[in-house]
Amino acid sequence: MPKHLAALAVLCLGFVASPASAQQCLHGASETADQVARTREALTATRNINNIQANQPGAATGQYLRHDQLSSSPFAIKMRESTSDIAKRMSLEPGTDVLPDWQLILDVTRQGYWFMIKDKRDPCGFAFVSNQQGVIFRSEPIR
Repeated sequence: MPKHLAALAVLCLGFVASPASAQQCLHGASETADQVARTREALTATRNINNIQANQPGAATGQYLRHDQLSSSPFAIKMRESTSDIAKRMSLEPGTDVLPDWQLILDVTRQGYWFMIKDKRDPCGFAFVSNQQGVIFRSEPIR
């Protein structure tokens, strides 16, 4: 019986401690200089993905690239020769982080595409979201 009581106490403590730790957001008013730099890099990656989609041959007819097609697109190939350190470090291969600890989620539909670049380090779920219109939104869950 004492083991069950101890397990219940640990479980309850976990529920009480979770909201406090979830509020340790990496982005926002108290963002550190390192996090600001990471955010800017992710924003650059977001812009690059929109550029890849807009500058590939199918864009004129509304045919957009799936995630597994991004790295072989003409614009992505040119990015590898870029003088931009961020462009060179970006990974467009499925199953890899687009930048360290930033996850790319991309969905292509008949109407266009949408994607999200989510910060895997941020417990608050910060992300950039965009689509074929090229407008980029900052996103985080409602708290």
